Amino acid sequence: MPRLKLCAGWVTPKVLKDLEIHPEDYPKGIVILKRMKFCLGKKRRWKLNVPTLQYSIRRVEFDDWLLKRSGVEVIRHTVKKIERREGRYVIDDEFECRFLVGAGGSGCPVQKMFFKNLNGDRILTKEIEYHVEEAKTDCTLWVPYAGKGYAWHIPKADAINVGYGCTSTSVEPSALNQTWEDFTDLLRNSEHIEQDCPAPSGWFYHLRSEDGKKEVKRNNAYIVGDAAGLATRDMGEGIGPAVESGILAARDILGKAHYTLKPITAYSLPGLLRLPSWVTTPLLRALSIFL
Repeated sequence: MPRLKLCAGWVTPKVLKDLEIHPEDYPKGIVILKRMKFCLGKKRRWKLNVPTLQYSIRRVEFDDWLLKRSGVEVIRHTVKKIERREGRYVIDDEFECRFLVGAGGSGCPVQKMFFKNLNGDRILTKEIEYHVEEAKTDCTLWVPYAGKGYAWHIPKADAINVGYGCTSTSVEPSALNQTWEDFTDLLRNSEHIEQDCPAPSGWFYHLRSEDGKKEVKRNNAYIVGDAAGLATRDMGEGIGPAVESGILAARDILGKAHYTLKPITAYSLPGLLRLPSWVTTPLLRALSIFL
């Protein structure tokens, strides 16, 4: 830390509340998103402006600031082997602990060594975040895009994040690469950018499974966030569920709560649109966003 973390960086009021952050007190760049523009359809697109209250941050700043605020000691170490010996966890014969929390994303070694394979749909993404002097202030989503998924343009403080994501079963990875040129043409034609974007990066993570029976705690080992595949089923939001799961795991360790998936946000759009899930879920299915 600090290190680049490619992420749309969309955070909800609930995330800030859970982390006890007042937007006006956050010392790094934060943008208030008072509306989201949805461009609906595949060829002919209908525009829908939705009033909302959301925020965007840069993970390169946000993660580093949160870590420093916690005041914990940080040790960098590439984990190769974790063993459970007499009720404790031993990492590469160098570190030992009673409780172990895996928060290493889709490639988390704790998840791989102690938990079953993730069974949620995989989301493939292509995106880039880069500095701009003055970004277009619209937060825009194109739905659907690149198979079952959507594309986005999210303004940030002195930067923008653009990209698209879709389920791995709805598009070939090679087609995902070829779509980038079409997407940048769309961004230029809609005046969201004035010139070519830098080359994008690709990555994947897991949506939350439908059955809700995923194992997230075994003995004194926990997995949280993308390590547990908790991104929301409708929009692939990862920050909110990661924060919620981290807090629940901490409370479980302290003996104040039982860590289960039930309280963790599974769908983003009801909160975003301020509508009940029985209205938003059929809409998402019709538009082929992940579901």
